[in-house]
Formats: sequence, C-alpha cells, structure tokens
Amino acid sequence: MPEFVVIGNEISIAAIRNYLFAKRIEKGDSLVLNPMDYEKLTEEIKASEEPIDIPLNVLGVLIIKDTSGDVPNGKVQIVGDDKM
Repeated sequence: MPEFVVIGNEISIAAIRNYLFAKRIEKGDSLVLNPMDYEKLTEEIKASEEPIDIPLNVLGVLIIKDTSGDVPNGKVQIVGDDKM
C-alpha cells in the first residue's frame, strides 16, 4: 500500500526542495502529486517567469501528476527509482 506524506503547509517549489534535503530523497526518485497540487506548482513556476522544463524536475527528482486518483490533495507519494 502506498504511503502519502505531508511535506509542508502547502506544496510549493520551496517546500519540495526543503523536503528533498531533509529526507535525503535521491536523484532518480519521483514525487507523485495530486493533480490540483501539480497544477498549482506549474502556476507557481509560470509566475516566477523561470522556464518550465517538462517533465518537472527538482534537484534531480521527477515531479509527476497522479493519474490514478490515489494521492490526496496536500500530500505526495515518494516512488523510488527502482519502482518506476
């Protein structure tokens, strides 16, 4: 059964970076986000006027939009590189 975790008050680029450093999530792993959180994240990137690279990648960790409907809003699922 997948585990869903809260990474901060709100999912943002800063919260993701902090979480990746704190939990030592490795390059090649993935974070799966609820579609609403994923869209908010892309809007944050657009507002910062930084280029958006698709697929989304933060510090070598792939950011994926959940297509199964399993990941609750405000949480992420961590998927190890070996499970993709």
